[in-house]
Amino acid sequence: MEDKEQVKKEMKQELEKVKYRIKILDLIEEKLFEMRELAQRVIEEELTDEEIENINQQVKTLEKQVKLLNSESNGIS
Repeated sequence: MEDKEQVKKEMKQELEKVKYRIKILDLIEEKLFEMRELAQRVIEEELTDEEIENINQQVKTLEKQVKLLNSESNGIS
């Protein structure tokens, strides 16, 4: 009987980890979409060098956030 309870407990823990990973992946996806939208602006619009540099900084910030989120979610064991 204890084996069943232990397995059930472990499965619940795994489920929580998966739910958390999905949450993190959703956040990563949002940031990637934002990065794509910024890149599209640069391609499609006539922007000044200053505007392009500003967008580039935003993309770099988003990239760092994505890397941190990915590291955080991969660190779960």
